[in-house]
Amino acid sequence: MRYASCVRLGGVAFVILVAGCTETALQYGQHLYGEASVSQAGSNAFSCALCHEIGMQPTKNLPGFVMWDVTKRPSWWGGFELTLQDSINQCIVDFMRGRALAAGDEKMRALHVYLDSLSPDDATAPDASPMPLTIVENIVDVPSGDPAKGKMIYDQVCGNCHGQPHTGKGRIDTTSSIVPDDSLASFGTDPKKGARPVAIEKVRHGKFYSIGGNMPPFALQVLSDEELGQVLGYLEMFGLPQSPTAM
Repeated sequence: MRYASCVRLGGVAFVILVAGCTETALQYGQHLYGEASVSQAGSNAFSCALCHEIGMQPTKNLPGFVMWDVTKRPSWWGGFELTLQDSINQCIVDFMRGRALAAGDEKMRALHVYLDSLSPDDATAPDASPMPLTIVENIVDVPSGDPAKGKMIYDQVCGNCHGQPHTGKGRIDTTSSIVPDDSLASFGTDPKKGARPVAIEKVRHGKFYSIGGNMPPFALQVLSDEELGQVLGYLEMFGLPQSPTAM
C-alpha cells in the first residue's frame, strides 16, 4: 500500500510516503491522536484526544481548543507558538512527559497528515483565525456555584483524569490525584493556602509553578470563573471548604 499526502509543517510542504504498510499515514496519525503512544514516556497516560475535540465547535470544557482548522491557523497557544510543530511539542514535553519530536519523525508527520484532514480541503478557503488564550495571572477565589451544573462539568472534564470525587474510581492512572481528598490531606483547609485556593491554582495554572503535576491550565475561554465556581460548589459536597466570603 502506498499513501501520499502534502502537509504544511512550519511553513514548509512535506510529502509523506508510506510504502508496504498495513495502515496509511492518515490512519497512523488518527491512532496517535487517540493514544498515549504519541509520547515516548512509559509513564504517560495522556493523549491528544483527552484535551482536544475534533469538531468545529466545542461540546465540552476541555483545556485544549478544538482541532478543526488547526493546520490553517497563523499561530498557536495564544500566539506564543508560531509553528504547529512547536505547538504539538509543547503538549508532548509539558503534559505528556515525552521528548520533542523532530520535523522528520514519523509520528510528527503522521499527526500533521491527520490534523490537516480536519481542515477544509478547498484551496480557496481562508486561513483560520488564531484562537485567543487568556491565562489567569493572579489567582483569586471565585464564588461557589450550582453543584448540579458543577457535577456535569466535572464529569465531562475533570473525571477523565481524576475519576470520581472522593474515591478516584475511573481515574486515568494512579498518578492522578483523588479530588478533593489528596488536596485536603496535603494542604488542609486554610482559606489562603489550603485545598480550595490550591484547587483554583491547579485549574488556572496547571503544571506550571510546580503545583499541578502534568495538568494543563484552563484558560478563561474554555472554563469561565462562573463554571469553575460551579465545579467548586460540587466538590464542596465532598469536603472542599466553602469560599471564605460565603462563611
